[in-house]
Amino acid sequence: MSINMSDDNYIPPEVYYEEQASQEELYLEETEEEIRAILVSDDQVPARTKAQYWRSKIEELELDWE
Repeated sequence: MSINMSDDNYIPPEVYYEEQASQEELYLEETEEEIRAILVSDDQVPARTKAQYWRSKIEELELDWE
């Protein structure tokens, strides 16, 4: 992002932050849908497998935020 207001690539901070918030909102909605689908699934998965899945999902989400 350029800070030079005469630059053609200049993006006002409020526009930049609004775009970031919009992307974050989409990401959270997608994650919520994934979690809901897992929780309401009819599959009878053993508790240990579920715990392993959630650990890997948490690690994946943490890596996305770094």
